[in-house]
Amino acid sequence: MVTERTVGPIRPPSEAHSLLIRVTVNCPWNRCEFCSVFKGKRFQLRTVAEVKDDILAAREQVDAIRRWAEQAGLGDRLGDIARYNGIPWLENDGVKSAFLQDADSLIMKTEPLSEIVAFLCETFPTLERVCSYARGKTVFRKKPEELRRLRAAGLSRLHIGLETGDDELLARVQKGTTADEMVQAGRKAIEAGFELSEYVMPGLGGREGWRQHAENTARVLNAINPHFIRLRSLRLSQGTPLYEKAKQGEFHVNSVEGVLLEIRRFIEDLEVTSELITSDFASNFFMGGVDGKFPEDKEKLLKSIDRALAEWRRTGEPKRNPFLGSLNQSVV
Repeated sequence: MVTERTVGPIRPPSEAHSLLIRVTVNCPWNRCEFCSVFKGKRFQLRTVAEVKDDILAAREQVDAIRRWAEQAGLGDRLGDIARYNGIPWLENDGVKSAFLQDADSLIMKTEPLSEIVAFLCETFPTLERVCSYARGKTVFRKKPEELRRLRAAGLSRLHIGLETGDDELLARVQKGTTADEMVQAGRKAIEAGFELSEYVMPGLGGREGWRQHAENTARVLNAINPHFIRLRSLRLSQGTPLYEKAKQGEFHVNSVEGVLLEIRRFIEDLEVTSELITSDFASNFFMGGVDGKFPEDKEKLLKSIDRALAEWRRTGEPKRNPFLGSLNQSVV
């Protein structure tokens, strides 16, 4: 009988086919006004023994599938059999990628986290990528030698929620960090050898703050020059402080056209060698095909935004603002 593993509620879209290993439970900060995932839930650090047990449970799953496949004469179709049984993280030649959950694995002390990552890589020697979410403030507080140690253990990519590079907005939405700290954190991660994916939240500035949001976010990312920039558009959910502020008229959600103009200004100001990715988030549906590599695809990206703007101006704003979630108002 295969032992069950503990799996967290979230992971980046790019980790859809990754083995999920839960290192922490919930979020150690849990104050961001736009986030509903962990509200009302207590943060916990899992023990090294607990996490290792989950890693071994995953290995049991692999071994069980491999035995069945070999008995059935299908040893060369391991990945197909795994996917048929709801296991997307196993391929024909083994496990290729893993993701550490939940919201900020690096909050764990460096020594136990390094031990976990090393054990994961030893257990699955076919791994090509081990990734994790990390708060910018947490990376900022880590010493360079700690980050290098984690990288040497096998952790290879960090996903950081920048959201905005504007200090006023960072304070307003309770991110618990500053733009300068985000720059330092990003640079430290890259210098330690990590691939870095930074998340930006179009719409977070609302109607009044879209320009400062766009310009200062581009400024911060220019200073970091991450490997990936991912846009994850604001979508307000019930139970979040920002939802309540929108309901009370204290936060004015921007229109589709307004957010597209914000993104256009953001792209105009970007001077990076990053890959911009938008198509892996369903909430970005209104943008069209805005994906590409800087600097070579910059003009193509701007033209894509212009086409999206023209289409939305032609058809008009939707009856229900797509950034409002379930708020019972079309415009706020």
